[in-house]
Amino acid sequence: MDNVLVLEDYEPYRDLLLHILQKAFPDISTSEATTVAEASKLITSTYFDLALIDLNLPDGSGIEVIKELRAISPDTFCVVATVFDDDKMLFNSLKAGAHGYLLKDESRKNLLAHLKGILQGHPPLSSSMAKKMIRHFSVPALDTHHVDVNLSSREKEVLQLIAKGHPRKSIARELDISLHTANDHVKAVYRKLKVSSSVEATRIALDSGLAE
Repeated sequence: MDNVLVLEDYEPYRDLLLHILQKAFPDISTSEATTVAEASKLITSTYFDLALIDLNLPDGSGIEVIKELRAISPDTFCVVATVFDDDKMLFNSLKAGAHGYLLKDESRKNLLAHLKGILQGHPPLSSSMAKKMIRHFSVPALDTHHVDVNLSSREKEVLQLIAKGHPRKSIARELDISLHTANDHVKAVYRKLKVSSSVEATRIALDSGLAE
């Protein structure tokens, strides 16, 4: 492990990551970026063994950086470090080529253990995100062919919010409707998709492209 890229616009957390990286890999050289543009410039001129990537950046998404890194440097180990704990961000990051997904509320001890584990072949995954992956892949294959036809425009909006991790109260607030109406829409979505959980609904939203 020689070169590491840290893409993070929030300085205190960037400093924390740099500190933990130096503990995990004492001899590494680190490069810092705070925007997608800065990261793109760095990865076209420098090979990185490891990249820690935030998703919500001032000029775009870290997912685009992951895609670019995987295209330019397929051997770079990409790890997301983010506050987003919803299924959509997790699976879109993995689809883009991320090898790990860590939440920013991880303790320093856990972050250090996750990073050290990379050299032993352990994928760095926050426990809650690992559980989401297990639930996702334990769901039987679902037919997404008729999703676009069966759902009304409002129900599609509800499905998109479900995929972003919004609970029913938040769905009501986002769509400016009553909680009772939001509950009815969620029930209708579940009934039409023949699912019984937000995990199953999110999987269909992702597979059908409604949550891209």
